[in-house]
Amino acid sequence: MSDRPDPRAHGSIEIVRAVPERLPALAGVLGRALASDPIFQCALGGSGTVEAISDMACTLYERATEAGMVWEGGDGAGVAVWVPPGGAGLLGAADQIEARHTSVGSVDDGSRQQMWDWLESYVTADVWYLEVLGVDPARQRKGVGSALTHHGLRRAAASGTAAFLETSVATNVPYYERFGFEVVEEGDAPNGGPHVWFMRCEPRADLS
Repeated sequence: MSDRPDPRAHGSIEIVRAVPERLPALAGVLGRALASDPIFQCALGGSGTVEAISDMACTLYERATEAGMVWEGGDGAGVAVWVPPGGAGLLGAADQIEARHTSVGSVDDGSRQQMWDWLESYVTADVWYLEVLGVDPARQRKGVGSALTHHGLRRAAASGTAAFLETSVATNVPYYERFGFEVVEEGDAPNGGPHVWFMRCEPRADLS
């Protein structure tokens, strides 16, 4: 599938593959968009400031950006990390986060690692995995998130592969249901962690 800008079905919104030089700015978008996200807050011990989440995103998605898994839409208004089948090993690991954020690591009792392990246990190697999606709050409700979602679903459909995501934000569930995702599992992360919905979308013939 072509990696050129893809404005199909999104009006004037273009989706382009992010280059490494764009990661700090895109991580800032994620920091603002996910400031209240329960998974990211749990990962940062409940003290996830915009700056801390942005820094964490730089750690998590550095290799993914180099591997071409990070996409930006609307001239940097939004960002999505779409991991192809078998590509999860290129995401940053929890131990990288702990090494980079020593203040977090010093108070962790292992519960955050257990949360990561629990989340990862639901992600199979045969899906296109929407690892994260965020749109700058000032640019939301303009179709950027939809464009980024459709972009990944088209890539999944072209290969006859299902898409998968998890969310800890209840209002995201009906949002993703609009695209054909269905809740296949839900539960609470270990040690009092957030409630998480796991959602799957089978390949859509209308997008291939």
